[in-house]
Amino acid sequence: MTKICLEKQRFLLVGSLLLLFALLSACNHHPQKYPQGRHNTKAQSTLAEQQLLSTIKNAEGLGKGNPLLLSSLYSLADFYQDRKEYDKAAEQYQRALYIKEEISGPDHPDIAAILQRYARLLQEAKRPTEAANLLARADAILAHSSPPPVSQ
Repeated sequence: MTKICLEKQRFLLVGSLLLLFALLSACNHHPQKYPQGRHNTKAQSTLAEQQLLSTIKNAEGLGKGNPLLLSSLYSLADFYQDRKEYDKAAEQYQRALYIKEEISGPDHPDIAAILQRYARLLQEAKRPTEAANLLARADAILAHSSPPPVSQ
């Protein structure tokens, strides 16, 4: 791919994220206009979801190692979690987990962070056993990745 093409893709992705951020911020920071908080109308919700899905599709074209892909998956998971669509949110965490494991391996500290976020979702979704399993895995990863204590 040429350098100009890559620059255009980056520009489009950044623009998409800025538009999404502006939309979500408008919903969050104007309670008098949006008394129910984020995504209070179906049209706003649909637009935000479409924008996130489009950003993910564009980021996938840049490769699995692109940090925009993971952050977009987290944003979509948060979006679904806010709407209490727990299965859809869980799917995004599973995708992020799969991608990060493929890139960094199953015992990387970033995997623990994804597992912790995913566990919080499962706790909210009243799935405590699954959440506890994910937290136990995250704790094990963090215990093995922590540097040894410094002796004085």
